[in-house]
Amino acid sequence: MKFRILSPAADDLAKAVEYYESQILGLGYDFLAEYETTIARICRFPKAWAQISPNHRRCLMRRFPFAILYAIENEEILVSGIMNLHLNPDKHHQRIN
Repeated sequence: MKFRILSPAADDLAKAVEYYESQILGLGYDFLAEYETTIARICRFPKAWAQISPNHRRCLMRRFPFAILYAIENEEILVSGIMNLHLNPDKHHQRIN
């Protein structure tokens, strides 16, 4: 299945990569690799992850405290957010309703 990352999620991804890279050299790239692995899991099994609204699901990353928020529309995964699980989750509610 194909996927597309929406602008708000692309911003989330860039901020997370930048943050981790500023902490330890190379950690941002590790985060990006984990994101890609998680996207591959979602594409293989799009309905396997927790449904958090009528249209959205959430898949947890394994190594980092983040979740990928996505919807399935017309045989395509639409990534709407990359949520830091240690921050306020209400920030993402407007994207999934």
